[in-house]
Amino acid sequence: MFLVKNDDFKKHKGEYLNQLVRRKGIKIKVLTKSAGFDRSTFYNHIKQPNLSFAILAKYGAVLNHDFAEEFPEMKTEGKQPAQAAMSYEELEKDRDSWKEKYFQVAELFHKCLQQQNKR
Repeated sequence: MFLVKNDDFKKHKGEYLNQLVRRKGIKIKVLTKSAGFDRSTFYNHIKQPNLSFAILAKYGAVLNHDFAEEFPEMKTEGKQPAQAAMSYEELEKDRDSWKEKYFQVAELFHKCLQQQNKR
């Protein structure tokens, strides 16, 4: 077992993961398989004080736990603001605009092929 001071507990991401898994009572084999890791990899992960947020997120998905509560900096890493939902009419306009661009490019490509064949 690892010795971690109470103030440093939240800083050691691997130890926090280990304690959470123990509290939840999930079998490590089941957890690691569901998260896409090997069992031995889990033991390497819990030794890492600076475990990446991407790895924590995979475990969190299986454990149904949001690590951003303990590590607030996790919320801002790699997240982009969500786009506003489009109405059906806006979706149709967007689709039609891309369709038109596709036809324009296809037409130019066809003209280039014709010119190349004439040579």
